[in-house]
This record gives sequence, structure tokens and C-alpha cells, in this order.
Amino acid sequence: MGLPNGRRYAEYIGPVSTRDRVTGLLRALVQVLPRRRRLHPRDAGGGYHGVRREFGRWVLRPMTGPGSRRWISKPHYATRAIPRNNREAAIDWSLEALGI
Repeated sequence: MGLPNGRRYAEYIGPVSTRDRVTGLLRALVQVLPRRRRLHPRDAGGGYHGVRREFGRWVLRPMTGPGSRRWISKPHYATRAIPRNNREAAIDWSLEALGI
């Protein structure tokens, strides 16, 4: 899978940082491991996780795509107006936010 001259594309000769090695190892492992974030068989891809607490607020995140990763992206819906011990109100808010 190399170029006709036997060299790899964008070949780099020099020191490789530990960060680059760890990143390469993680990418290789992700490709080998089975997908952990399985959707429900009847889910068409627009599913959301249930309402949950994150960083002092109630949030709704999609199952996949932008907004699905907790530490990386903002959730699609979030509120601090509901107290943490009132889960029923948070569920009602989530249904209203999704238009259900």
C-alpha cells in the first residue's frame, strides 16, 4: 500500500512524542474493539439518552453524533431551573423539550 517508490505517504523521520504514540495506540484499539455505544434495534438514529444530571444541571444528549460526548461537546438541551431532587419535573421538561 505504498507509493511506487516504496515510501509511505507523508513519511516522518524524527522523534515521536509520547502523546503521538498514545494517540496512535488509542486509535488502533478503537478500530479493533467492537462498538460500545449500541442503539436500540428500533432506533432510527435520532434517539436521546434519558434525562440525567451533569455539572449541576439536567441535560439531554443524543445517542450519537454532535453533542453525544459528555466532556467534549455541549448537550442539545440543558436546564438549571429544576432542582436536583425533582426528577419527575426533569422528565416532564425533557419531554417538553423534545416536543413529545
